[in-house]
Formats: sequence, C-alpha cells, structure tokens
Amino acid sequence: MTQKSCWGLALPLHHVGGFGVAARAYEAGSGFQHFTQRWDAKQFHEWLDHYQITHTSLVPTQVYDLVKANRIAPKSIQSIVVGGGLLEISIGQAARDLGWPVLASYGMAEAASQIATQPLDLLEKPYQPAPISILPIWEIRITPQQTLEIAGPALFSGYVIDGEFISRGTSWHTTSDFVQLDGQMISPLGRQDALVKILGELVDP
Repeated sequence: MTQKSCWGLALPLHHVGGFGVAARAYEAGSGFQHFTQRWDAKQFHEWLDHYQITHTSLVPTQVYDLVKANRIAPKSIQSIVVGGGLLEISIGQAARDLGWPVLASYGMAEAASQIATQPLDLLEKPYQPAPISILPIWEIRITPQQTLEIAGPALFSGYVIDGEFISRGTSWHTTSDFVQLDGQMISPLGRQDALVKILGELVDP
C-alpha cells in the first residue's frame, strides 16, 4: 500500500518560505498539517510521527536542534527541503545519519520561494550543501560584479513604497548574492552586503 503524501509546515505561514510549503501541498494534492506550537525539537518530532508527515521544509537552526537532541527521524519522512541559509556539511551529514533526508535549497522572497533544490537521488550520497539544481522556470546569469541575476514567471512584479506600487521595470532582478554557476547548477558563495537573515527576514545589523 502506497503511503499518502502529507506536507508538514514548521515555518510561519505568512512568510513566502512557509506559504510555499502549503502551495506545494495544494499543487500535489497532498495532505497538509501546520505545526503551530513554539518550536521544540522533541514536540516537532512527535508531531511528525503523529501525522505521518512525508515532506517538510526547515531552516538550518531547526535541523541543528534535531541533531543536538539526537532525534531519529520518523519512518514516514521522505524529504526535508532546507532553506533560509547554509546547512553546514557536518550538521547535514549528522542529520542524514539520524535518518533525516535533508536536501539543500536556494531561494528568496522575490522568487516566490525556491530558485534551486537538490534532487532526491542525492539522499543516497554523503551530504553536500552545493551545488544545487536550478529549477527549470528560471533564467540565471552573473553580473560584471559577480552577483546573481534571475528572470522567470514566478519573479515578483514590483515594490510597494509608502503605499504606492512601483513596477520592477525589467524582466531581470539583480540580487546581492555571489554565486558560482555550472550549467544548471548553482553554488551560493555569500552576500555583497552585510545583511543577515533572522526569522526569514533580511536585517541590517
């Protein structure tokens, strides 16, 4: 008997990274559950097992908490898309050793969540955070300053500043991310600015 897919969300639903999980579940016709409790590795583990969650998305700190708590993954879980920052090799491999099927992704709010995601077949190999497979809807190029530019149908259409909508004005969006490209593979290398990501939002220290 084939297990019915069920996406589990442990991120804020109001943020694009969280809403993207609900959107994927809807598009796939899968079940959906939202972990609304305050984050706790033990309670999250029990929640996954209770609802037989098959797919979810986490940020690196959540994966770290599961590893630190030495939680063995429930048998139901088939993939975990990790975004919102770099998951270090040592933590990613430790998670794999505990049965957590972590896969690196790269995305941003301006792209309606994901730009690149590692495929499932990499779960059979040692964990590496890069390179990451670019999703087929995106066009990618590098600026003379070595930062990433993207274009595609899921790209944001403009900004709202002081209550006024301002169109993006071009089909390409220039990011502040340094990356390395190899065909349809991308390796994030850091940011041009000093912004850090806190709870999914870029903050200037």
